[in-house]
Amino acid sequence: MRLTNINCPQCNGRLSQQEDKFYCNSCGSAFNVDYDEADVEYAKLVTEPERARLLLDKERKYLAKDEELRRKFITGEMKKEFVEQAKTTGMSYLGGIIYAVVLGGISTLFVIIFVIALFISAGKNYRAESEMREEERLERLEDLSARDIEKDENFLENAVAAGTAYERFRRDDTVGNDAEDGGDAHMEGSPVAESCYLLKAGSDNILCIIYKTTYEFSGNKDTREVYDSVFFEDIEPDETGHIVCEYSYCSNANGSGADYHWDGYDSAEAAYEDLLDDGFEIFEVDI
Repeated sequence: MRLTNINCPQCNGRLSQQEDKFYCNSCGSAFNVDYDEADVEYAKLVTEPERARLLLDKERKYLAKDEELRRKFITGEMKKEFVEQAKTTGMSYLGGIIYAVVLGGISTLFVIIFVIALFISAGKNYRAESEMREEERLERLEDLSARDIEKDENFLENAVAAGTAYERFRRDDTVGNDAEDGGDAHMEGSPVAESCYLLKAGSDNILCIIYKTTYEFSGNKDTREVYDSVFFEDIEPDETGHIVCEYSYCSNANGSGADYHWDGYDSAEAAYEDLLDDGFEIFEVDI
């Protein structure tokens, strides 16, 4: 085997072989190879590894470029697929949102209609119940009797006590008289309930209690009895059967048989007779 120097003949720089040519790495000179027949096999031995390397480099470049093109193609396809999926998903979401909005609006409308229907139904039921309660109340008012009042002892006792307090308060002042009558008169003790009546006119119920008040003259110590009426209006039984009323009091001293000076009557019968002119049915209540 014979070794040959392959440095550049121009600058003695190192040569690099590319296929059938040599290139100087220093000055850039290029040289063709002129083989003798005797050197052909040697040249093959020298250049074959380099050629294999160049072929491998080319193959790698081709493979790299092919891989890049394939990657770009795949990336482009993936982008297209992603865009299509995004469009499909977006349309699905948009459709879902529209469906949810429409369904929510319909549901809300149904809820509103349902609530309105409930209010209307509740209003009708309330009105019906109110009308029924009012009818029942009117029936109780019309059916109220003296016996019903007598059964409610608590109400009757309270009414008598309230009327007594009212009469005592109203008659607490001195009644002025002439000296011949014994001088001024003062209330002696407390007013006493003499009789009680239920006055009815349809659904109107009034409880009347006639009281006797005793006066004593300051001069001769004589006494005089004066009778007067106290009225309790709007008497009615509640749903439990107990009697309730408006405790409004009014004197009946202005009747035809009343003595205006004494603001009352001379007898319980006179006070009762004045009740007959009011147009009520009168029922006696046992107290």
